Amino acid sequence: MRTKDELFREAQRHIAARRQRAVTEAARKRSAAFAAHPELAAAEEARVQAGLALTMAAARGRDTAPAAARLEAAGQALQAALQAAGCTAADLEPQYTCPRCQDTGLANGAPCACVAEVARKLRREEINAASPLALCAFSTFDVSRYPDAPEPELGGSPREYMAKVLQFCRQWAEKFSPNSPNLLFMGGAGLGKTHLALAVADAVLARGYDVLYTSSAALAARLGREHFDHEGEDSWLDACKEADLLILDDLGTEHITALTISVLYELINTRMLCHRPTVYTTNITDQGIFEARYTEKVASRMLGNCRLFKFFGADQRLR
Repeated sequence: MRTKDELFREAQRHIAARRQRAVTEAARKRSAAFAAHPELAAAEEARVQAGLALTMAAARGRDTAPAAARLEAAGQALQAALQAAGCTAADLEPQYTCPRCQDTGLANGAPCACVAEVARKLRREEINAASPLALCAFSTFDVSRYPDAPEPELGGSPREYMAKVLQFCRQWAEKFSPNSPNLLFMGGAGLGKTHLALAVADAVLARGYDVLYTSSAALAARLGREHFDHEGEDSWLDACKEADLLILDDLGTEHITALTISVLYELINTRMLCHRPTVYTTNITDQGIFEARYTEKVASRMLGNCRLFKFFGADQRLR
C-alpha cells in the first residue's frame, strides 16, 4: 500500500519508461527505413547539413538567403524521398502516448494530467489485488436479492430499504468531497456491505480522488509487523491517514491488542480532524459489543461521525 507521494513517483517512473519506449521504437523504425531506402538517409543528412549552414550564416552575420534556399530545397527533396518510401516524417518520430506532455510528465511547467491518470490506474490495480473491486459497481448491486417481505424493524421490506441505501451511496459518491460524512455499513455476513463500499470506492476513484482499501485484519497485521520493525516506516498508516477516501472493511475481524486500539484511534482521529471521509463495514450489529471491543473513545469517534446503514436479509453468498 503506497502513500500518495509514493504512488505519484511510481506514476512518473511509468511515464518516463513510456517515453523511453517511444523513443527507442522511433529509432528502430528510422534505422529500418534508412536501411531499406538509402536515398532517404541521404536526403535526411542533406537537410541536416543545410540547417547547420543556415545557423552558421546567421551566427556570422552573413547573408542567409542562399542557405535558406538550400534548406528549403533539401526539405522538398526529403519530402519526395519520404513519399517514394511510402511513409511520412511523423511515421519516423516517437509516437508518444500523451500528446500534451510528450510523455515527460510535465505540461506548461506543471505535472501533466496523464501522471494523475496513471496514478489512479496503479491505485485501482492495488485495490484489485486486495479486493474484488473489478466486480463491484453500483450497476452490479442487485437489490432484488434482498427480501421483499416486510421487516418489522424497517417498517417496510429490505428490498425497498436497500434501494434507498443504494441511491444514497450513488449520490454520495457523485458529490464526494472532504466534507462528505463518514459511512458505516453494519450487518451480518454476505449482505453486500463490501460490494457497496467498493462500488463507492470505484466511483470516487473515477472522479480523480485517491482511494485506499484495506481490511481491518490486514491493516492490524501489517501495522503490528511495522511497529516491531524499528528500521522501517509505518507507510501503511501514513497511506491510510492521507487517502482522500479510506475503505476500512470488516471491522471486528482483526486481532485486538492495545496497539491495535492505539493505531485505530490515531488513524480515525487524524482523518476526522483533516476532514478525510472513511467508509467502514462491520459484521458487529450490537452497539454495546462494538463499544466494548474498540473502547468508548474509539467507538464514539466512529459511530458519532457516521451515517449508519444496517443491512438486512440472508447471506447472499449462500443463496
